[in-house]
Amino acid sequence: NALIRNLWSRLDIKVKLPGEKHSISGHLILRKPSRLGQPPRELRLKGGDSFGVAEFELGSNSQRYWYTLRAPRNDPVHTSVLHGQDDSTGSAKLALDLLSVLGVYELPADMDKQPWPVLRGYEAPAYYVLSFVEQGPTGRMRVRKDIWWHRRKQQVDLIELFDEQGNRYLSAELDDYRRFDGAQLATTIRIVWFEEKLSLELKLRDVQVNSPKVSDKNFIYRKPSWAP
Repeated sequence: NALIRNLWSRLDIKVKLPGEKHSISGHLILRKPSRLGQPPRELRLKGGDSFGVAEFELGSNSQRYWYTLRAPRNDPVHTSVLHGQDDSTGSAKLALDLLSVLGVYELPADMDKQPWPVLRGYEAPAYYVLSFVEQGPTGRMRVRKDIWWHRRKQQVDLIELFDEQGNRYLSAELDDYRRFDGAQLATTIRIVWFEEKLSLELKLRDVQVNSPKVSDKNFIYRKPSWAP
C-alpha cells in the first residue's frame, strides 16, 4: 500500500505441526525502501510462548533473510541465506514463501522476464485472478502464483503458490481487512504448506503505521545460540 512507509504490530501466532499445536505472541515490523515502487525488503516477524519452548522468527534485511522454527516434538530449524545464494529448497524456501505472501519477496513482474503476469477473470465471477506464469522446459506454460482479487470488496482474499510441476503447495487466506490511517490491511492471515503439513495463523493487533518505533535496529540479524 503506497500510504504505508512502515508498520509495527503486536501479533498472535498459531503454529500447527505434525503432532503438536502452539499459540505464541510476538511482533511484526516492516519497513519499505525510500524508492517508490520498490517492494519492502526489511521485515521482522518474531514470537514465542511464555514457557520458552516454542519459537518462531522470520526476518529479512538488505543483506539476507532468515527463518527459525523451534518446537518440542519436531527438529528445530534455523536457516540464514544471503541475497543471491541458492534459495530454492528446504527451510529457506519456506521463508521465501512467507515473505512472498506478506508482499516482501515477490516473484518478478517484469513483462520481459518470466514469470509473466496474466489477468484472468473467468474462473469465479466474483474475482479477478492475477496469475504469474512461466514457460517450462518442454515449452508448456505453467502457473507459479495466483492472486485472487475480490471485485466488489477490492481486496486480495487468497494467494496460491505452485511448484514446477504445476501442483499447488501453499494456500494463504487474507481476512479481517481494516483501515489504518487510510491504508487497508488484512489483519488475519492463514497459511498452509500442504507437503510439510505446516500451518500458520497470524493475527495483527495494536497496529501502527508510519511509526517512529521502527528503526534500523529492528532488522539486525542475530543467530540463535542453539543453532549450529
